[in-house]
Amino acid sequence: MPQAPIGPKDTLGDIYYKTYTEEARSDAPHQPVGGLKQKNTFVESGACRDWYLGSFPPGEVNKQRACTHEALYRTYIVGEANTHATNHQIVREWRMMVKERADWEKYRERLLKEVHKFEQMKNTFAEEKAAFEAENKSEESGLDGLKSRLHAA
Repeated sequence: MPQAPIGPKDTLGDIYYKTYTEEARSDAPHQPVGGLKQKNTFVESGACRDWYLGSFPPGEVNKQRACTHEALYRTYIVGEANTHATNHQIVREWRMMVKERADWEKYRERLLKEVHKFEQMKNTFAEEKAAFEAENKSEESGLDGLKSRLHAA
C-alpha cells in the first residue's frame, strides 16, 4: 500500500494517520495523539477533543500557556469574531452560488429550447429546399422540352 507523503506542517496525528495502516498499528512503536484510531469518527466529543488538541504544534501550545488570562481572552474574542464573520461570508457566498446556479439552469433550459427550435427550423428548411429543387428541376425539364420543340420546328 503506498504511503501518503508527510508534509512539514503535519501534526503528530496527521503523521500517524498517513503512516500506519490498521494491521501495522498494533505493532506501532508509539501511540497516536490522544488515543485516536484510524476509524474514529467525530460523533463522540472525546475523539473531537483529542483530535483538536493534537492539531496544534507544540510551539503554539507553549506560546499560549505563557500568555496571561487577559491575552488569552482577547485572542479568543478576536478568533471567535473572525470565525463568525467568515462563516457568515461563506453562507452569503453559498446563497449567491445557489442563485447563480438557478439562473444558469434557467439559461440552460432556454438555450436547449432554442437549439430544439433551430433543429426544427433546419429540418423544415431542408424539406422546403428539396421541394424547391424538385420543382426547379421540373421547370427546367419543361423549358428544355419547349426549347427542343422550337428547334425541331
